Amino acid sequence: MNTNVLVALFVTSLLSSCWNNSPFKGYTQSDSGLYYKLQTLGDGKSKPSPGDFLQLKITYKTIRDSVFLDSYYCNETGMVILPFNHSSFKGSFEEGLTSMNAGDSNSFIVSSDSLFKKFFRSELPLFLEPGSLVKMDVKLHSILTRNEYLAELEKYKGIVEDRDIEESRKLKIYLDTNQTQFYQINNGMYYLPIKQGVGDYAKYGDMVKIHYIGYFLNGKQFESTYERGQPFEFNFGEEGQVINGFKTAISLMNEGAKTKFIIPSHLAFGETGSSTNIVPAYSTVIYEIELLNLTKHNN
Repeated sequence: MNTNVLVALFVTSLLSSCWNNSPFKGYTQSDSGLYYKLQTLGDGKSKPSPGDFLQLKITYKTIRDSVFLDSYYCNETGMVILPFNHSSFKGSFEEGLTSMNAGDSNSFIVSSDSLFKKFFRSELPLFLEPGSLVKMDVKLHSILTRNEYLAELEKYKGIVEDRDIEESRKLKIYLDTNQTQFYQINNGMYYLPIKQGVGDYAKYGDMVKIHYIGYFLNGKQFESTYERGQPFEFNFGEEGQVINGFKTAISLMNEGAKTKFIIPSHLAFGETGSSTNIVPAYSTVIYEIELLNLTKHNN
């Protein structure tokens, strides 16, 4: 090998190391700040175009590789379908999708704040710290046209229509096997008093401060303000702040009270699930709520 070739290889290696200043082993950083790493190559020949629908398998992890969400648990297919238009934020994983072919798998590292606030359009989950990073392992299973996407929706229409029946069956089993007697509310919710309060009852317009734990019928917890050490405060009755079941729950509590509520999906996260996909569609949820403080609205 002559001297010129050796020099060329050295320069190429040096430039490569300068361009890839990623602190994460195996990842390359793009100009926008997205970290990406190729995992497997598929056999697809086409890349996504605006207007396509992408069928994806996605696993979300903390930067320490602890899985907190997987599309496998969201529905029967184990995949989600996303419309492919443009990146929702600078350094988004959507940017990385543009260079993938069908069948490819990539790992991305993105800002947790941007992912949840700009992509999911929701608050940061309690188990993630502000300013933290999230790993996303993404497989581009297939690229669908609009007609193919509509055909996929039709394919699972029958399953979706039966989900409310299945949800009711699971709730009945839970109530029948639970040794504690819950009281039923006429909207389909159930409640169990844990501690009686001594203050006023909340009314629309009041500012309320609460602690809560949310979990599924199988007992698996999915959020807790206690663990974060930060109560949730909101204007009771203002639209868009809490699920409808919370409105019913808070209206039945006075200051200092602690109550457990069973909330069916139509009063919780409905047929779409939570915006973060942590709570799947048609999921009955249980919330243990403690009304810490109540500030009456001044008329």
